Amino acid sequence: MEAAEILDKARSGDETPQGWLVLPLLKRKVKTGIVGWIVGAIVGFGLFAFVAFATIPYNYQQGVFAGCFSTVLLLMALFIGGGSVWSIITDARRLRQADKYLLVITPDDFVKQEGDKIVHVPLSYVRYITARGAPPPDRTTPKNAIREIPGAGENVAGFIFGRGFFPSGQRARRKRMRTPTTLAFLDMRSDTEVVVATDGSYGDTFEIAAYLKQYAARLQQMV
Repeated sequence: MEAAEILDKARSGDETPQGWLVLPLLKRKVKTGIVGWIVGAIVGFGLFAFVAFATIPYNYQQGVFAGCFSTVLLLMALFIGGGSVWSIITDARRLRQADKYLLVITPDDFVKQEGDKIVHVPLSYVRYITARGAPPPDRTTPKNAIREIPGAGENVAGFIFGRGFFPSGQRARRKRMRTPTTLAFLDMRSDTEVVVATDGSYGDTFEIAAYLKQYAARLQQMV
């Protein structure tokens, strides 16, 4: 089946064929991302203005090291602000053309449309499906839960100095941490990487990866 035919069938509004996974752009996720990028832009340009006010021209009159250090700080702040603005523009464009953003996984094909760009890869050519980032937190009770309960001494010390200084607090912080999530695979026809998603705007990337692996493995076992 051709990519255009798959996309038309996915958008037709009729009942989705059995085994198809149709993932439109999640507008709410994109809007939430835009809010975060706005905060990033405010922080980035605010830091840039603060550092510029505090270091120009004094630091540049104190020698090469002070000038270079100030320049690095200014560039970092400018990168945060400028990168956030670029992400706002990109996400706003995605929202405006949300109907042109769609992922479709059938038992035989992977199809992705982003704007006017369409990627179509038969699953028999899909290899090395990789979801990078932090998976959803495990809600099950660990076997060593009793050992993870902090003792009375650690509770008192944590109240005074903060739990981040102790093992239980560090474990909790690591569990809360999230790294940027991306999902990609290798197209064996051209030996090139195909990026499926760079955020959660189509849903949980680890669940999408599980579907891809299941369907691709089934087809490749039949070959």
